[in-house]
This record gives sequence, C-alpha cells and structure tokens, in this order.
Amino acid sequence: MEGLFQGLPIWLNFVLFFIGMAVITKAGDYFTDAAVHISVLTRIPKVLIGATIVSVCTTCPEFAVSFLATVQGKGVVAIGNNIGSCVINIGLICGTSTLIRPVSTSKKLMIGQGAFMLSAGILVYLLSIGGALTRLDGAILMVGLICYLYYSIKMARTERKSVEDTENLTGGEKGVQEVSLLKQFMILVLGAFGIIIGSSLLVGNVTPIAKFLGVPDLIIALTLVALGTSLPEYVVAITAAIKKHGDLSVGNILGADILNIFWILGSCSLYSPLSIPRQTMVLDYPFMIFLMVLLVTFGYTKSRIERWEGGAMFAVIIFYLTFMMLYFT
Repeated sequence: MEGLFQGLPIWLNFVLFFIGMAVITKAGDYFTDAAVHISVLTRIPKVLIGATIVSVCTTCPEFAVSFLATVQGKGVVAIGNNIGSCVINIGLICGTSTLIRPVSTSKKLMIGQGAFMLSAGILVYLLSIGGALTRLDGAILMVGLICYLYYSIKMARTERKSVEDTENLTGGEKGVQEVSLLKQFMILVLGAFGIIIGSSLLVGNVTPIAKFLGVPDLIIALTLVALGTSLPEYVVAITAAIKKHGDLSVGNILGADILNIFWILGSCSLYSPLSIPRQTMVLDYPFMIFLMVLLVTFGYTKSRIERWEGGAMFAVIIFYLTFMMLYFT
C-alpha cells in the first residue's frame, strides 16, 4: 500500500494524509457509537462498556495504524504512534479538557486502573532496555492485557448497580432502544472498514512527508500520526467535560493508555520484534511515565483534577514537544 503514495506530488501526500486523519476519526466515532448502542440493546451493563469497550473503540485507530506499520516493516511508526498517543492522551487531551472544567475522579479508580497504567508504562520501559521489544516481551505485555481485562470486568460487576444509575454514555436509553440491532452491527462493520482505510492513508503518506520535511519517521509518528489517532479520545474528553462527565474521559484515557501498551505494542511485537530508537529510551519513555505519575497523583490526592493541574500536564507536553523538535530533528 505504501508504494502507491511514493510517486505522488507532495501536496497530494499532505491532502491524503489529512483525509486519512478525518476518515479514521469519523469512522472511530461511528464505531464507538455503534458499540455503545449494541451494549444497550443487548442489555450488557453500561459500566462494562465504559471500562473496556469504549477504551477499545477509541484505541482502534492506534491499533490499525500501528499493526499496519509493523506489517509494512515500519516498527518505528508503531513505537512512536503508541508512546506519542500515551503522552498526548494525558498532556494534551486530559490537560485541555480539565482546563475547561475540573474533573472528579476516585481513589479507587486511581489505585486500580491508574496503577495498571503506571505499571504498563514502567514494564514496557524495562522490557525495552535491551534495545527491542521481542516476541517474548510481546507475550508478557499480552498477559498484562488479560490481567487488566479480568480486573475491569470484576470491578464492573461489583459496582454496576451504583454506577449504572448515574453513568450515561449515550445520553439516555430512550430512542436507542428503537434502533435496529442489525443496523448497529452494520455501522460497526463500516466503522471498522473506515478505520482500516484511514490508517492506510495515514501510514502510506508518512514516509513521503517525512522525507520532504527532512524529519525522521519517529518524529512524525510521535506528533502528527499520534495526534490523528488520538482524536477519538479527544472528542470523548471534550464532550464529556462540556456535559459535566469529566470522570468518563479520565477513565477512557486511563484505559486507552493501558491498551496502547498492553494490547497494541504487545500484539505488534508478537507479530514482529520492534527496535526501540535511542530517542524513545532517553526522552519519550521518561516523559510518558512522568505524565502518568502526574495524572495518578493529581487524581488520587483530592479525588479531583483541578484546572491548574490540567494546565501543569499541558505545560509538560508543550515542553516535551519543544525539546524534541529542538534536539531530535
């Protein structure tokens, strides 16, 4: 697929790149909505959907882009996309959404999913010290995924009675019940297809753009691709903040970062070992783990993330991007 875009005029590469970004974002949005509607129609508790399926849906773009890049032999894009997405999820998405409105959290959420997220970040760093994520490392990360899913389902079953009455992912069940289950499955399939097409456009045009700009693939993956594939999380976070459901966006960000590491990097390295660039070890991993520590600390101390704390996380990602552009390009 990548070869199709190599001989095109550079302006067309840019156009196709941003078309791919738009397609993958809209497709991810449809995919998420359909998954939530199906959960209501099939009477699966919404808290289970919030703990697992919503995060899975919003990380589908990262998975599609990263796995396709791995298949094409561009593992550096998979590494950059996922680590970049983790940084963007916390610094940009959680930071800016909290600036709009302070977010309520819970100590239980931070002790549970927050600890899983921080453990995932530290684990992938330790596994990468040898300079690569091997197939064995991928298997270890997939075991972490299984443990996380088991914990999420167990926690959801324990608390579903109290949460189900207050959590409303779809704005109410009225109307949703009238939607055909078959229609929602069709939307789900079309959304998945759109994600695949959009990811092909994104990955296929990264190399021509990087060569034109004189920027390494890793930098492009850490910024443009990571931002593009994180847009579903951004939409969820901003919408949730405006509707005073900021705790939903924090839970989604925690789950998305966990899945980025355990699910996506795990499955990609299982398919083919991933080489870890020096920049990732000395810059990207440390900043990612630092932001994770900030998020868990801010969310745990007062069971609330204040505006100044969101501003602090946003300031960290601005410093990170500035430092990266100055010293690694």
